[in-house]
Amino acid sequence: MREASLVAFTLLTQAAAGTCGVLLALELRAERAGTSSALDTVALPLLAAALLAALLGLGASFLHLGSPRNAWRALRNVRTSWLSREVLLASLFTGALAAAVLLRLREGTPCFAAGFAEGFAGVVGVGLVMTMAGAYRLRTISAWDRASTPLAFFGSTLVLGMLAVAAALALQSPDAASGDCASRLLLGALAVLLAGLGATLFWLRRLGRERGAARETFERTAGESRRLVAARIVLTALAAGAGLAALAGPLAAWLVVAALVLAAAAETAGRVLFYEARVRSGL
Repeated sequence: MREASLVAFTLLTQAAAGTCGVLLALELRAERAGTSSALDTVALPLLAAALLAALLGLGASFLHLGSPRNAWRALRNVRTSWLSREVLLASLFTGALAAAVLLRLREGTPCFAAGFAEGFAGVVGVGLVMTMAGAYRLRTISAWDRASTPLAFFGSTLVLGMLAVAAALALQSPDAASGDCASRLLLGALAVLLAGLGATLFWLRRLGRERGAARETFERTAGESRRLVAARIVLTALAAGAGLAALAGPLAAWLVVAALVLAAAAETAGRVLFYEARVRSGL
């Protein structure tokens, strides 16, 4: 698929933004309750993993450019171009994550500067996902120019972020408090994942009921890409099964990790299907 670099860029950066955002929200809540010790243990590995994902995503985005050396020119139209805003916020987000990781490594314990960098990354991450959605709300591509696009992007962000934090907590031999937190994150992520599947099927159904380019997109996508739809359904079901199995008894870390991997695969199938809607329409 020729859009593989964009699939990697959007999903990896959304996973990084989701991980950072969920971790930040939990840290703020734990700080108010005075129970932040469990999160302090996993914060640095999670931020480092988010930074790696963001860097890989940025690297993948360069593969889509005809001339990577001219990538800096994308910043010239920040006032009018969603793409320019996306590039700017992706760079700021990655830089803030790198600062948060380096400050935590240098200080050994969380400090004000590291917390500020992490908070800044969390806020910019939300803006980054918003600009991604805005960049694809194109009037010339009917399948993308609808509310389902930002919902899908933020859904992926939440699913991957919540599952990443849940997996990190589960792998740390959690106590009762962190285990309960991981379980709640797992349940929330599965709910969003299943809702995302329903939204995808509803999106395809709406395309099938419309005329013109939308109808052509449905006919080609539902026909030639039906394996992607089937893969999204099967992988979502497997991820939900792994997650529910993890909750059936004492929290099983390997099942939480399996749910994360399967959910990431399901989101990948859904994102490929999203790009196929443009390619198959011929626009």
